[in-house]
Amino acid sequence: MSSMPKQPRVWLLTHDAVGLRNQVIGLAEHIGWPFELKLVNLRKPWRWLPGHLIPQAQTKLTADSTPLCAPWPDLIISCGRLGAAVALGVKRASKGQTFTVHIQNPQIPLHMVDIIAPPRHDGLKGKNVFPTRGALHHVSPQKIADAVNVQHTLHPELKNIKTHQSIIGVLIGGSNATATLTPEKSRALIATLCKAAENQNAHLWITASRRTGAANIAAMQSELANTAHWLWNNEGENPYHAILGMADYLIVTGDSVSMISEAASTGKPIYTIDFDGYSGRLNDFHQMLRKEGVTRPFNGQLDSWHYLPVNDTPNIAELIRSRFWAQKSRP
Repeated sequence: MSSMPKQPRVWLLTHDAVGLRNQVIGLAEHIGWPFELKLVNLRKPWRWLPGHLIPQAQTKLTADSTPLCAPWPDLIISCGRLGAAVALGVKRASKGQTFTVHIQNPQIPLHMVDIIAPPRHDGLKGKNVFPTRGALHHVSPQKIADAVNVQHTLHPELKNIKTHQSIIGVLIGGSNATATLTPEKSRALIATLCKAAENQNAHLWITASRRTGAANIAAMQSELANTAHWLWNNEGENPYHAILGMADYLIVTGDSVSMISEAASTGKPIYTIDFDGYSGRLNDFHQMLRKEGVTRPFNGQLDSWHYLPVNDTPNIAELIRSRFWAQKSRP
């Protein structure tokens, strides 16, 4: 049996994108071992090649990447195509001693990764593939509770709002490959939300993402004038977790698998706003959750329903701990 430290050395490898970082960090936090986040990118022409065909990928990093060198980690959690390529390079450099976990489709032969945890709508299958219902994430009941306590301390008036009105939490994303959010659509979206809040005697709590864009946020602020609302406009600390905790209803733009997955971990009614069409896999994601009674399309009306919270992150974390130690205990 090889000698292992009490706490395995863990690296998180991903490209510098908020959605990817949140997934690797969320999974690592649930595993519970100390970790180091390594942001990586590959130089041209290596970034264009399939990950398994890049020799010593960990040495082909761009200047703004985190340098990688021995001692190599015991465990790598990667996300994104480039993260998978670099993780494989490190595994090869460690002579196979590094245990590798990849979130999403690694876009390399699946047998080259120890554990793959893709969303089920990716359609991947294999002995080492463990599909999840949604995106893995960093939201947890404890983070939500802590955020609610902080907001109550900073804004005592929020307790009074919660006592007298229901709260509609709104999570707004932005444009992606198949959907485009414009100021016109933003104003129409807010007008519909304001009408629903008026009908429900509810207070709107809205958070915008980095992808929402300044022009769209400005259009929303204009439409929200003289209404009861709380809008985070990308300035200061995002009350995202507090909104998840204090809202009675959650309305989420359908462009983001991550935001819908995080909302679904609360077990609260989730409505999705479809401001444009979806690609095949994103459409599959929506249809699966709607058939399972987790989400409903938003049509201006609000209702309550119940479902078991959707959160596979703790399950994948436990699987990794078990398989990691099982592999390391082999002679």
